[in-house]
Amino acid sequence: MARGTSDSGMQPIAHALSIFVPVYGVWQAYRHFALLDALRRKVDPAHGVDALTGAIGTGIWWLTFTHYSTEPIFQALDAIELAVGTAVILYGQHALNAYWRSRPGTPVEERMNEVDWIALGVAASFALLTLVGALMGPAS
Repeated sequence: MARGTSDSGMQPIAHALSIFVPVYGVWQAYRHFALLDALRRKVDPAHGVDALTGAIGTGIWWLTFTHYSTEPIFQALDAIELAVGTAVILYGQHALNAYWRSRPGTPVEERMNEVDWIALGVAASFALLTLVGALMGPAS
């Protein structure tokens, strides 16, 4: 998004890590989705994203992410966390991809950098370990 706004002061890593700060992370998510909405509506005024929806989804993800237990209710909450987290990411990414495809100017090369691969690996490892832990946990 730094390229789309020509804002060289954007700090993607710091922005991503802010999600773990209570309340502030939800505010950052709101600001992030508001910026996505503004960018998207510049090239397609009829389509955008709702910043509040992104912030609420992030809040639900954060609440369930920080409360882990092997109790069945928390296992269900973990499943909700995974679904909501995935939905929020897809919601925002869909808008961002549409912006990059619709904007005027030279085409932007799609890419995955090292940080993207590390984040994907950490997320996949966490999901796999959570699934293995749930399946191999003691039966009640």
